[in-house]
Amino acid sequence: MNPLTRFLPSWRAVAAALALFGSAPALAVPAMWRVHSGATEIILFGTLHELPPGVPWFNRRVTDRVDAADALVLEAVVPDDPSVVSGLISRLGYSPKEPKLDTRVAPSKRGKLDAAVAATTLSMDSLDLMETWLAAIVVGDATLANLGLTAANGVEATLTAKFRAAGKPITPLETLQQQFGYFDTLPEADQRALLDATVDDIATAKADTDKLVAAWLAGDTETIAAAFKGDALGATPVVAKALMTDRNARWADWIKARLRVPGKLFVAVGAAHLAGPNSVLAMLKARGITAERLP
Repeated sequence: MNPLTRFLPSWRAVAAALALFGSAPALAVPAMWRVHSGATEIILFGTLHELPPGVPWFNRRVTDRVDAADALVLEAVVPDDPSVVSGLISRLGYSPKEPKLDTRVAPSKRGKLDAAVAATTLSMDSLDLMETWLAAIVVGDATLANLGLTAANGVEATLTAKFRAAGKPITPLETLQQQFGYFDTLPEADQRALLDATVDDIATAKADTDKLVAAWLAGDTETIAAAFKGDALGATPVVAKALMTDRNARWADWIKARLRVPGKLFVAVGAAHLAGPNSVLAMLKARGITAERLP
């Protein structure tokens, strides 16, 4: 789960992508790589965490690799019991001593924040109680929900259902507590920069996602990497290091170690983690491991 990832299409973006690539699912080619050693094969697949229904990505090209895999590996596995998630959020994301949220954004962005909140079912009173990082996530996710985007239609949800139906295991690279902890331990100045960047992303969300969803369907990692530079996840060097670079390095170490264990894995992580100079792929290369781009 990576709720601030901005590689998420609106309905207009999906229409633009289908117009570009046609309506046949076989024409969608999200980027996918193969890493192997002896009896071990690991498929790396870049995802969009939330989608509207009907995006034609789960085609034969993906299905063949999914069916061949022994297990699915995700960034995190969300527990079936919602109280586990709500308990973590309550413990890490709320503080009654926080100043009002509109004082935690740059003065020039307060109008944008007010407009973004007013367009959702959120209230400023509830947001005022949240730590800055959580408020940024909640505001961003509520805006995406207004565009019809849901995790239920996202790549991870589809893959999870497929592997569960086949009785195959699903394992996480991280726990939810670790993921929330990455945000919670950010210095306040960087949390506020994250909130500022999130507000800015909202202002241009529809236009930006048109380009991003088309890039994802085309497997255009260069466009995805370029978009990340101005994305909320890259709001400051500290944010980018904590939420992207350091995690990518740990995942590369995990993949390197896992190559010593026979089997076939399908590893699905956010598309931004597999694009750019600090990607998982770059980390693997630095460790002497070649990832083969699948045609």
